Amino acid sequence: MSDTIMTAAGKGRRGLWLMAGLLALSLLSGCAAPWRADYPRQQSVAFNQGEGTRLGRQVRALGDPGDGRSGVALVSDGPTALALRLGLAERAERSIDAQYYLLHDDPSGHLFVGQLMRAADRGVRVRLLLDDMDAAAYDDILSALARHPNVQIRLFNPFPRGLARPVVAALEFLRVNRRMHNKSMTFDNVVTLVGGRNIGDEYFAAKDESNYNDLDLLAAGPVAAEVSRHFDAYWNSEKAVPVAAVAGDGLSLAVARERLGRRVQAALRTPYGEALAAGRDSFLPGAKTRLNWVPARVIADPVEKSSRRARSSETVTGQILPYITGAQEELFVSSAYFVPRRKGVDLLGGLADRGVEVTVLTNSMDSTDVLSVYGHYALWRSALLRRNVALWELRADSARPDRVRLGLDESQSSLHTKAFAIDRRHLFVGSFNWDPRSVRINTEMGILIDSPALATEATDLFRKALVENAYRVTLTDDGDLLWQERRDARTLVLHRGEPIMSHWRALTSRLYGLLPIGGQL
Repeated sequence: MSDTIMTAAGKGRRGLWLMAGLLALSLLSGCAAPWRADYPRQQSVAFNQGEGTRLGRQVRALGDPGDGRSGVALVSDGPTALALRLGLAERAERSIDAQYYLLHDDPSGHLFVGQLMRAADRGVRVRLLLDDMDAAAYDDILSALARHPNVQIRLFNPFPRGLARPVVAALEFLRVNRRMHNKSMTFDNVVTLVGGRNIGDEYFAAKDESNYNDLDLLAAGPVAAEVSRHFDAYWNSEKAVPVAAVAGDGLSLAVARERLGRRVQAALRTPYGEALAAGRDSFLPGAKTRLNWVPARVIADPVEKSSRRARSSETVTGQILPYITGAQEELFVSSAYFVPRRKGVDLLGGLADRGVEVTVLTNSMDSTDVLSVYGHYALWRSALLRRNVALWELRADSARPDRVRLGLDESQSSLHTKAFAIDRRHLFVGSFNWDPRSVRINTEMGILIDSPALATEATDLFRKALVENAYRVTLTDDGDLLWQERRDARTLVLHRGEPIMSHWRALTSRLYGLLPIGGQL
């Protein structure tokens, strides 16, 4: 009998502790709301008189035909990509609208934010919209900058700060799981940069350890105004919250300005900072920048996707699918995070069955920075190969001219480019990965152009990178995987086991592959 009484008492105490824990969680989540709902917000939209600005005049000087076509150029070089952002911000006269998933607290991030402040000091209206996934490290400076009369900063779908963050993340998983992955920066409503790059050293070939292979599209004319319209929709949505409502008061503007100034000067004194000077004047009439005037359109998820209210036909996937299924000869896909699952295998395999040459470039195990994604991509590798889809995986030791130029050719490479080319006519460059997260969960955007010249340029660039910097993955007659590595014109190395530098990473990726998380990747 005593054992029964003790067991009942123990269960009672455990029940009390459980109730107390649930009460504490609810209090934490209730007292630490993600933002102050009553914080004042004003709607604003892009200025529409950008044609009369200096940048507007430069666009005309670069050949704007005025017939609805947009001027576009590919930007693959890392330092040039950052220099363009800094240089265009320096020339902006009316507005800068920047929308990013990540802003790192590193030299590239400091140069970026510092240039925004200098533009605001000249009277330029600056609107900065950041997803709140990784913005907390910048809370003090962002809150201070938002006090500038010409700067507005908002955080998309924010988290609470402090100890309540993991609690709210668990209790409100369906909300916080949906992130804004869009990436764009638009100047005076006439010039924009759209692509795969966030703001951080690894996106601009500025990191010693590892750097991304990435791609932007520099665009001017009507498509830039179209990017602005999408930016306005996100900016004025209920999910975009003023930073002061989330992060509190932070530093004074004077202190933030002084601290940021020191960091900017430190970044400029590095060899990388000196290399940026070469690209600062690239967007000028008569300079090396050349724009191709072609039909172009923005393909972007409506902001309602972040609240699960968008129709599938309105999403990026719904808009680009007709182009994919309409491929007749060739489809080339570059996707940093590639998780096709059964529907993707059937889609790409169906194209291959029709005689379309389907080629996919993604990360190898050594080059990926997200092992869980690689683990689930690997589950579908053999199925894709059996459907005659050509698979290539970027080598971690691959070289790029921008890193060689900066003495960073020993740094590890990782693929971050999100692009595809169809029949050497249509080219899409943006933030969209071929994975469930881009398809169903996060919001994405990009620019689709109709240009045989640029689509061919991009396809040739991709194919050259395959031969020089990637493993070709094939199946043997026995169904085993084989990795082919081209060392030089006369040397082909065959790997009968997966080429890896770390057995621990290999084990980790396989364990991830066993978890039922494929739909979240």
